[in-house]
Amino acid sequence: MKEEVSIFIEGIVQDGDEDRIITNATGRYRRYDKTHILKYEDPDNGLNIIKISPLMVEIIKIGDNSTHMVFDLNESTQSEYETQYGSLFFQIKTTAINIVEKHNEIILNMEYSLSHSDSHISDNRIHIEIKEINN
Repeated sequence: MKEEVSIFIEGIVQDGDEDRIITNATGRYRRYDKTHILKYEDPDNGLNIIKISPLMVEIIKIGDNSTHMVFDLNESTQSEYETQYGSLFFQIKTTAINIVEKHNEIILNMEYSLSHSDSHISDNRIHIEIKEINN
C-alpha cells in the first residue's frame, strides 16, 4: 500500500443509548513487520497514531486530551486519559479484533468494554477503513 491513505473511523458507544463518532482524515501509512502504523492530524485533537497488529491495537492521541489506549486480546489493559482538568483512568477489556487486508485497503473491526474502578461504563465497537489514495 502507498504511504498516503484515507482513514475512516466509526466508533460506536453503547451505554444505554447508542452514540456514533465518525472521523474522516488523510494520513500516512507504514508497515513494520506485521504491524500497520497510521499517523494523522485531527484539527480538534492533535496528532493521532494507530498501530494495528493481529492480537493488539494501540491508539495514541497527542494533544489537549491525550491518551494511549491498548486493546489486547490476551489481557485487560489500563488507559490514562489526560485532560486539562486532570487524568481519568479506565480499564479496557478487548473481546474481538478482526483485520481484513486487501491490496490497497485494510479494514479493522474491534469490540471492547470500558470500566472505571471495576464499574462497567460502556460496550464499544470501532470500525476503521484505510484506503490507498491514488495520485
